[in-house]
Amino acid sequence: MFSGFTHNSTQEVTLLISQASSGNQEALNSLIPLVYEDLKLIASGMRHKQFNSSSTLNTTSVVNEAWLRLHKWGIQAESRKHFFCIAAKAMRQILINSATQKLSQKRNAQLVTFDDSLLNTESEAEWMLLLDKILKAIEKKNSRMTDVFQLKYFLGFSELEISEVLNVSVATVNRDWLVVKKIIKEII
Repeated sequence: MFSGFTHNSTQEVTLLISQASSGNQEALNSLIPLVYEDLKLIASGMRHKQFNSSSTLNTTSVVNEAWLRLHKWGIQAESRKHFFCIAAKAMRQILINSATQKLSQKRNAQLVTFDDSLLNTESEAEWMLLLDKILKAIEKKNSRMTDVFQLKYFLGFSELEISEVLNVSVATVNRDWLVVKKIIKEII
């Protein structure tokens, strides 16, 4: 379970996120070293959970690409946890794009060789695409449920932590999670 972040000052990081959200470039530059290790922990967890570390993208590449996307989009986070949720969403999309690319290359390949690692990679890439399909189905139902799923699945947040991030009751999180599990069962 993801029980928290590294021990950098929560208040300092929250202040820098707020300032960076307002377009303060100096705050953004100061934020990078404070959150980098946390971002690496999240990316590493996602890679291990989804790809068993066989992704062509290493943890550092995922973090760097996510940071570039966050910088390009502009950081619009209300809190430290919200920032990490946004970052995790960017990382998930990077991994899904990588899986899609890997599958399309595999399907267009001229030479086919038998290699167990290729078979495992394809099934893991297909799992990422299935995961993306699940997320899209959940999103159609309710965007908050998507947030509940991402916080629980990708970041390992508890129901209480999710309720704090989303500013809803634990009972609401539990109800959303039951619906999410039903959607997943229908797809799988």
